[in-house]
Amino acid sequence: MNCELSCCLDIRDPDLAHVGNSVRQLIGFLRDHGVSDPTFLSQFELACAEAINNAVEHGCANAQEKFFHARIYIRPEYAELRVLDPSDFKGWDYEPLLPDDPFDEGGRGHFLMCQMTDEILHETSESGHVLILRKRFAIPWEYIPGQADATLCEMTDELVASYEMISTLIGLGEWLATAPDMDAFIDGALERLCSVTGAGTAYVRLDSGGSLKLSHQWGKTLVPLQGAIETSSLGMESEVFRTGQEVTIPLDSDLPLSDPLTKKIASGFIAPILFKDARRGILFLGKNVVSSFFDAGKLKIARTVAEYLGIITELGALQKRRSEDERSLRELEIAAQIQLSLMPSDFSGFRGLDVFGTCRPALQAGGDYFETLPLPDGSTLCVIADVMGKGLPAALLAAMLRTNLRAIVSTGKHEPHEIVASINRLMSDDLIHLEMFITMVCVKISPDHDRITLSSAGHLAAIVQRKSPDKTMEDIDAAGLPIGVFPDSDYASETFAFHRGDRILLYTDGIVEAENHAGKMFDYDRVKFALSEKNLVSSKDALEELLEQVNIFTGGAAPSDDRTAILISRTL
Repeated sequence: MNCELSCCLDIRDPDLAHVGNSVRQLIGFLRDHGVSDPTFLSQFELACAEAINNAVEHGCANAQEKFFHARIYIRPEYAELRVLDPSDFKGWDYEPLLPDDPFDEGGRGHFLMCQMTDEILHETSESGHVLILRKRFAIPWEYIPGQADATLCEMTDELVASYEMISTLIGLGEWLATAPDMDAFIDGALERLCSVTGAGTAYVRLDSGGSLKLSHQWGKTLVPLQGAIETSSLGMESEVFRTGQEVTIPLDSDLPLSDPLTKKIASGFIAPILFKDARRGILFLGKNVVSSFFDAGKLKIARTVAEYLGIITELGALQKRRSEDERSLRELEIAAQIQLSLMPSDFSGFRGLDVFGTCRPALQAGGDYFETLPLPDGSTLCVIADVMGKGLPAALLAAMLRTNLRAIVSTGKHEPHEIVASINRLMSDDLIHLEMFITMVCVKISPDHDRITLSSAGHLAAIVQRKSPDKTMEDIDAAGLPIGVFPDSDYASETFAFHRGDRILLYTDGIVEAENHAGKMFDYDRVKFALSEKNLVSSKDALEELLEQVNIFTGGAAPSDDRTAILISRTL
């Protein structure tokens, strides 16, 4: 029979005591009408508890009239819970991410509900905010008349156990929000589990790269346990971890001599600790004295604790990864500071030339590099380079390039083609091994500033702007292979006149290839236009205006590649 059933609760002036009672009635309604999958019920129960708890604690917090309505529907494909509270909440405006601090309540409930259900919706009505949770059945539900009578006895037997489970669930939720750290939470959860179930001991083993390491233990009735066991070893604990299936060890069980639990327990229960499909470890609950085994209600509580432990271990792992990411980010920031400090920032020492250069890396550290050096004969050397890639590896190669450049210049090699060829010979072996390369252009301005000699290793052509009335633009290039392609590559030079009022722009592809929201690039024409518009201002102002035009073109988006340029004007 294909139909829809529902059950409604209307609670006025609610408090936390209503949460457990309401969840018990709603989940009982599901059981009463043929929903029997224990995993489905357990997960939906967690989600319902969070939803109703949110309505009581947050939805009613600032309302004059405090209430909540909860209605659960059973449809052929899914179960649906609708919870109405008097708030004007419109829904979360962020993804269901784990909070930075696992013990910070903010965001935890949202994340938990998303993990335990398939869909979360929000609606508004004249009465307030409606939270909708939906969870699909693995097998379509079908209503069978009279099924409620057949399950009434079973429901009665489980009533006390359900109350204990909901009470434990709420207690764990409160402890999760107040525990000082993950270790304290797990210790407290095991203590509560032993108290509720009557177990002599409970412990957790967590996966530690091929072994299950004893992480936390509560209770002293067991003899000392092994600190770690191999996940590939024989034994109940490793088997539960490998298969993801729980195991019961009833009284008088004959365990193999190879099992670490042999002669250490009278009875026990082992549940996998999972987060979604990822295996995190195992939870053990045991007795060391001959007594009745854990009943179904106690085992259900243990499963609930195992689910909580799966979530909390994922929270802890995420927090650790975030801490490592923050440390890596800080290391990148330090690398960026070091890299930028290696580039010139004072351009006042070039008589007769107005020089300015800048580098704006895409990441905290980038692969662009520029240099301006006065030479002993009064010439000026300017270099700009772009290492393939971004981030720390590119920054390290850029720093290596700087060291090699200065070493070569100090030996007396001052001609651009000699400098580029020497750097290529020094760095090619490493670059070929790393499958990386560097483009570079090297410019030498003569002592009287009337000539420029340029050599290029696969870099963008320099742009020369003449002072002539029509402000003509020339592209100057000296074609050569990038550094790191062939160790014995030769490089040519181009020499051209440099008149008073002329200027030359060296730049990297992060400027011309910057894209706007439509996917169009800033391109060479826009570079030349921005340069011509600012032909009467200083090199610093003109270059900063060029980069601002790039920023406006891209809508202020973070750069996808480093943006570096040098502008040199002849003033005398």
